[in-house]
Amino acid sequence: MQFSLFYDYYAIVNSCSFLKKYDALFQAFDMIYDRPDFPALGRKGYPRSAYLKALIYKQSATIKYISDLVRDLESRPLLAEMCGFDTGNIPDASQFSRFLSTTPNTIIKEFFHNSGKLLVEKGIVSLDVIIADSKPIKANTKHNNPKNPNRSLDKKKNIKRNPMATFSYYSYLKQPCSKKKKEFSWFWGYRTHVLISKEGIPLVELTLPNNQTDSKVAKKLLKKLVRIYGQKKGRLFIGDAGYDSRELYDFIVKQLKAEAFIPLNKRGQQPEKVLGPHGLPQCQAGLEMKFGGTCQDDQRTRKKFRCPIITGSRKEKAKLPKQCPTQHKHFCQGKRYGCTAYIDTTDDCRKQVPRESKRYKNNYKTRTEVERYFSRLGPSEVEEVTQYKYRSIRNQMTLAHLSLSLTALAAALILKRPDKIRCYKTFADAA
Repeated sequence: MQFSLFYDYYAIVNSCSFLKKYDALFQAFDMIYDRPDFPALGRKGYPRSAYLKALIYKQSATIKYISDLVRDLESRPLLAEMCGFDTGNIPDASQFSRFLSTTPNTIIKEFFHNSGKLLVEKGIVSLDVIIADSKPIKANTKHNNPKNPNRSLDKKKNIKRNPMATFSYYSYLKQPCSKKKKEFSWFWGYRTHVLISKEGIPLVELTLPNNQTDSKVAKKLLKKLVRIYGQKKGRLFIGDAGYDSRELYDFIVKQLKAEAFIPLNKRGQQPEKVLGPHGLPQCQAGLEMKFGGTCQDDQRTRKKFRCPIITGSRKEKAKLPKQCPTQHKHFCQGKRYGCTAYIDTTDDCRKQVPRESKRYKNNYKTRTEVERYFSRLGPSEVEEVTQYKYRSIRNQMTLAHLSLSLTALAAALILKRPDKIRCYKTFADAA
């Protein structure tokens, strides 16, 4: 980068945490940028890296519209120079929009993956736990306005200016106690799907129309994860009930040689008669039994459950009778081991998940990291985009994920503050 000779650049940057933040962020970008700034033939125009840095600044500074970005850069000449533009010579909003709509998404994804691989190489990010989730993206259309009397609610039709947007539910609306029927809010748009590490750093992402299920997209993302970062046995995949699909379980366990920690999705399924309200087997007295481990033989694999009066915790025993209500012989005679029950899980990866064990419960708690990740991504113009073209929206979302990946890179490698890799607002503030 070339700067004016009439001021001390580094003195100004080091005196202002705002400029120090974006100086570190752009230095991190330069570490992963490996393409020419100008085309081989034709007019040179503005540097490609300058466009990308300006759009990364837009995401990090939570600027919603490109026109606001141009005004912001015009009012901050030093920041415009940091991006790579000459003073007083900044592209207008139409040129930024054209750049977003004409740049192939694979190019921006390449920078995103370069950032992730560098974080893994430096030991900042680990790959032993992978967490998956998705976030809705509302299309820029009048049909998302609930006050619009001509709002289209036909999912079989495409809407104008957003032909790739699909119609699906946005969230569940809690109703008063008098209303028993569930109600959902609906929207036209897309979803951004992401796999993050346990440190809360994005690894791979994909933005697709809203009508594709999480479980099918997760399979695509996991294949891409292995292709970019390599295979690793024993890796743990964590997702919510939206990923509860036998096809995904089989892929994770049999092909990736990993473990899937996913809760059961009971929608549309009839509960088994032998199970109690919490999904555990019941003894003859009608008490839900406690999980006792997994038994593996040469021929089969089974889950074992034991008497809750004997194996329960102190709090659980306080709510249970002290003696077996049926006076079962296994409780009253001999070693008083109590009743046992088994569930056969042979050749069923979905049933073999030890959802009753402490290990499952402790590991599943880390899934909340993806919720915190989306809360950081949310202010960066995620739930409501201003672009119309599908490529522009995909590029915008990839840049949003890239900005958080670069935050980790800048905090850990440029500023030497690895404890600030998730602090996208304050990672450059004085300690």
